[in-house]
Amino acid sequence: MPEVALHHDGHPKFRRMVRFDWSETPLHWVPDDPFSTHMINVLHLLLPEGERHFIKAVLEASSLVDDPELEAAIKPFIQQESWHAWAHQVVLDHLAEQGIDTKPYTDRLGKTLSFSLGDPPRYFPPPLRRWWLYRRLADVAALEHFTAMLGEWVLTNQGLDYAHADPMMLDLLRWHGAEEVEHRSLVFDVYQHVCGSYAIRAFSMFMTAPLFIGWWVAGARYLMNHDPTIDQKWRWRDWMRAARQYRLPGPWKLLVTSPVRYMRPSHHPSAEADTQMAIDYLNYSPVAKAARERARQAALR
Repeated sequence: MPEVALHHDGHPKFRRMVRFDWSETPLHWVPDDPFSTHMINVLHLLLPEGERHFIKAVLEASSLVDDPELEAAIKPFIQQESWHAWAHQVVLDHLAEQGIDTKPYTDRLGKTLSFSLGDPPRYFPPPLRRWWLYRRLADVAALEHFTAMLGEWVLTNQGLDYAHADPMMLDLLRWHGAEEVEHRSLVFDVYQHVCGSYAIRAFSMFMTAPLFIGWWVAGARYLMNHDPTIDQKWRWRDWMRAARQYRLPGPWKLLVTSPVRYMRPSHHPSAEADTQMAIDYLNYSPVAKAARERARQAALR
């Protein structure tokens, strides 16, 4: 097993069992901006299926982890990710009630992820099976880099506030973003602990970044094409406009600057964002506050 220095900043502490009420959230929750609405709505399509595979890969790698603090952080990471998947799945149900059936897209995504992040072929010998696990972990670490970057973006940008976006949806995005920032180092540290190959890590980002953006753009096109209330097509210039208004992260940030930072040999996620910023929002978040109160009431019974 490789000798690596583990950075424990960026590991999760516990799960927050938040609840959301979507009864008052309109279809275009960014007012008069279906493009920005659906670009962000793609996260509800991508994350439930993706996070199930994240959980599976980390669980399989956990038997190879012998650092006590790292091992202890795996359980709350899995709990957080499972709750994220559930929260976004509920939004998909809300979209279906508003006339957008996302199942054809999520079914295609699920089949793709089952191939790339699922179990290895049965005929693989043990060395290839171990490599397959390393590669899956590296892919998940690369994707966690994007989710942490998006989490930092939604916590620090006020464009959606200025646009008077739906407060319930903003709280979902910022609660999830804050927890992604909070546990941003976990998968990377597990990968470094059980494998640590820079070549595999760099290749995973090289392959994952364009695929992630491709699925994101395809999801936005799908949502806009199936939105019964609009006759508007997806356009790159609309993405650039929304980025200038700070309603979306720009394509250059997603396609170039974030992957390039990750590809540095010295990269570690702890330098990517501020854990205290995430904790501060989680202390402020209305749904997180309500979850703490429910837990307190349950403890008193």
